[in-house]
Amino acid sequence: MTCSFRTFALFSALLLAAAPVIANAAERVRWAIPWKAGDLSVYDTESVVREVDGGKSNVRRVTDRTEIRTDAADKNGYVLTWVTRDSRIEAVEGDRSMVDTIAPMLDEFDGTEVVIELDRNGHYRRVRNLDALIVKVRATMLPIFLASLPNMFKEADPKLSKTYTDRDAALQIARSNLEGSIDSIVTAQGVEAMSNAQAKTMTTFTGKTIAMGKRYRDTEPMASPSEGRPLPATREYVLSLVEGDPNLARIRWTQTLDGTGDPKTLWTLVDELTGGEKQADIRKTRPSDLVLREEGMLLFHRDTGVIDMLETIEISRYGKMHDEHERYRMRRSGTTRTWAQEDAAAKP
Repeated sequence: MTCSFRTFALFSALLLAAAPVIANAAERVRWAIPWKAGDLSVYDTESVVREVDGGKSNVRRVTDRTEIRTDAADKNGYVLTWVTRDSRIEAVEGDRSMVDTIAPMLDEFDGTEVVIELDRNGHYRRVRNLDALIVKVRATMLPIFLASLPNMFKEADPKLSKTYTDRDAALQIARSNLEGSIDSIVTAQGVEAMSNAQAKTMTTFTGKTIAMGKRYRDTEPMASPSEGRPLPATREYVLSLVEGDPNLARIRWTQTLDGTGDPKTLWTLVDELTGGEKQADIRKTRPSDLVLREEGMLLFHRDTGVIDMLETIEISRYGKMHDEHERYRMRRSGTTRTWAQEDAAAKP
């Protein structure tokens, strides 16, 4: 059998083109720790929240610029200072009352430093300045809560709002109760969860060695949305390379609440989502219509571990009492990869 040089060259080119794909199928990638002392990374972030209330959809969008400064990186671990700037919120659809409530909070928190400590393996350890943040959050939210009380009374009982004496007395009692209970409303656990969510997501796979294309499954706990309580869950994740740029890798994962877990833990989550389910008799069994699921993606550089893009989509639902969907995105300034490209890559 004979083969022309042209045919031989064509087969050689095809083999060379296929070689990286064959290698990548069995390749193992270890996510390097990206934090270097003195480095500053800036991300454009966006959060889009859709809530369904009484059959009506309310959608709000928040954008900001997040700066992550590495203050220390040594054998003891890493210290990262997170600062959010230029926060903006808008009502995309439906009622804007929540937007009006959140807007002054964002203004107050703009420029506030959150100091995150990681251990020597690059994993979350704690919020170093948590005590100061708790004081600031409570001081910021209390007057906003107090200002919203008259509207809450009007919506809760229109008859009461027409009776000035009764309404005034009830408002005074409500104000006193709110001032006395703000510590239990804005908890230390809740402030920590609000402060560390993205940092924990960014570092959860750091140091892992992952085989390309292999689907992994584990029982990594997931955090409850508001309080950050660990919840029983199953997680599946897979690593792939970005077509056209083999130095860029992405991890996609799905994490789902284990509905067969401890009933008390599950009902505590229901209370967190709804503000308290009053039907005590149904708590004898596990909640049957409770959903908590997160889908996520991290795009990072294989050589440095630096993260270019992050996306999480969290869905929480409990019957007709709570239905919320949030998509959160971070994209590093200067990266050439776009969300349109990632959206296209995510399609089957």
